[in-house]
Amino acid sequence: MSKLEVFQLLLQDNPDLFTTQGLSSLLEDCIRLKYPERHKFTYPSLLNQQVYLSLANLGNGSSEDEEILRRILSDPKGWCMDAPAEVKEGGKFYDNMGKVFGPRFGTDLFLYHTVRDNIQQLQKNLGISGVRVINISVRDRLFSFPTVEDQLITLDEDRATLQQAVPEIIKYFVSLVQMQPAYKLFLVDQKEQKTSVSVTAVENAASSVVIAEIYTESYNWELTGANCWRGKSVERLDPDEIRLTLHLDWDENKFIFFEAQHPDLSRFPWLDTAE
Repeated sequence: MSKLEVFQLLLQDNPDLFTTQGLSSLLEDCIRLKYPERHKFTYPSLLNQQVYLSLANLGNGSSEDEEILRRILSDPKGWCMDAPAEVKEGGKFYDNMGKVFGPRFGTDLFLYHTVRDNIQQLQKNLGISGVRVINISVRDRLFSFPTVEDQLITLDEDRATLQQAVPEIIKYFVSLVQMQPAYKLFLVDQKEQKTSVSVTAVENAASSVVIAEIYTESYNWELTGANCWRGKSVERLDPDEIRLTLHLDWDENKFIFFEAQHPDLSRFPWLDTAE
């Protein structure tokens, strides 16, 4: 099946294919192919195996592709065992993963990574942004900010968009913390140890930040044993926790984490019990 035929089918499924959300949804569908009965596909054409394989640049009729397909489909666990040295070396990662998650896992992961790399190259060639704007409402305050699509690449212009949004995101977070009832603010280290801080610590960090992200968590907790609690995620107007993640570099190596906790300790029953 040619690439043109594949994209014609995908465009019939979703005319917005060549957009940030369109490509992100395509990769999300690819991830869900293993359990199709549990997912509503934006691109049902992917359920045709030839469409999916064509996105991986496989199945176009070349002798090399046919050999790779023969190996993958006939021996998912050992498809690269008698391949050339460089192919065998590259296949070790997938084979090792298969030993942990089952014989087909390595093959599925190989195919998905190949599809994702191809889609990311297409995204780059077409200049499609890897950033989307999300809308949130926390403590009855609406806010919109850009965030990275996990499976897409971040273009140079995306980096500018993300960095320019940092001051407003931090300002929004600080306003949420200071609203009455005021939240308790903590700096969280890599060992998840918490140190009480003021909003000044958040504001002082702004100058070195390239990406800022906010998310919230709230739970109903149930005691299941001696000091053992099970939580069920819920939505609350005033969430239990408001978290701010500050990325200090583009390589995802350096972070600063802040956590704001609701002052009502009954939201955190293990703390209440400890006292």
